[in-house]
Amino acid sequence: MKRLFLVLMAVALAAECLAQGVKVGPWVCNTRENSVTILWTSEVPGMAFLELEDGTQKYETFAGRRIFGRLHSITLGGLNAGQVVKYRVCGQNLTDGSNARKPKFGDYYKGDWHQVRTLNSKAGSCRFSVFNDIHMRIDKYAALAGQVDSAATDFIFLNGDITSAGNYVLDSAVKYAIQPLGSVANGHPLFFGRGNHEGRGDNVQLFAQIYPNSTPAPFYYTFRQGPVAFIVFDAGETGQERSILFSGGTVYEEYLNDQLEWAREAVLEPEFKDAPVQICILHVPMFDHPDKKDYLIQRWLHHHFTDFLNKAGIDLMIGADIHEFMLYEAGSMGNNYPIIVNDDARRMEVECVQGGPIKIKTFNAEGKMEFSRDFSINRK
Repeated sequence: MKRLFLVLMAVALAAECLAQGVKVGPWVCNTRENSVTILWTSEVPGMAFLELEDGTQKYETFAGRRIFGRLHSITLGGLNAGQVVKYRVCGQNLTDGSNARKPKFGDYYKGDWHQVRTLNSKAGSCRFSVFNDIHMRIDKYAALAGQVDSAATDFIFLNGDITSAGNYVLDSAVKYAIQPLGSVANGHPLFFGRGNHEGRGDNVQLFAQIYPNSTPAPFYYTFRQGPVAFIVFDAGETGQERSILFSGGTVYEEYLNDQLEWAREAVLEPEFKDAPVQICILHVPMFDHPDKKDYLIQRWLHHHFTDFLNKAGIDLMIGADIHEFMLYEAGSMGNNYPIIVNDDARRMEVECVQGGPIKIKTFNAEGKMEFSRDFSINRK
């Protein structure tokens, strides 16, 4: 009887292992007019693939080989602007990888069906929500994400410090960065502006894997939705002692100079230059704060980037980092564009319809609107 019980227990445990599937996700990143990248984590390592509405299967591969892992990332290319893609994530669990020549696999799993729309520069409007400085407060993050109107939202922008400083591993990073978004992440592209806290710890590359971006650099890039072109920067660390704090391991000034050189070319690309509206987003806002110590990087950015952004024709800058709402009007410090800083407890909702102003509203965790204003476009 005891032997029979042990056999039944072993069978039950094996069946449970084989039944394991999606752990977190899916979520959507790296979205452009002709491509999207779908990501998810599985409970155990295994092979992964996407199934599309027409039955097509797209496998996760690297250099001609299917790969076995827990963080899965599959890019669909050859799409059209504004195309709706219906997909579900699937996989087969690895049960024994001890023999590299003959790995063993268990049953398949298949997730629920979801759909996402590619970007479209010809669309008549651009609508998105911004979250920042969540710092692992899962309940607040989930409450803010639950407010998103899926039908009236093109994408979500995560503007840094969604997590906090730490030596992250995959499960903890995804738990705090992605999971609280819930179903919003299944069908809305996520764009990421790295915060100073995501630049700390010994596994900073992990965030480039969670939020993949196929441009030459993972954390600074441009993209376009409808009438709005976006340029995203990564300001790195803040404070006067940023290098001392991390044992001299930072080279942010060199990194920022690289971004500035890249940006001089990026703003001349027709998709950006010809856009009716141009918005700059980054975690650390660029303003000339009187505190020369704690606001060192803000001042450095202001003095090195403002003239360039003025000449590029930026209409608005969206920042974070300060943990309070701030608004610097155009012309207040040599800037030709307003600078708006979202605080750590609000969701910012942005809407721009072709030919109209940039409409910005912010909402607290209870859904109460706390700020509303239209910013006019000063087109050249």
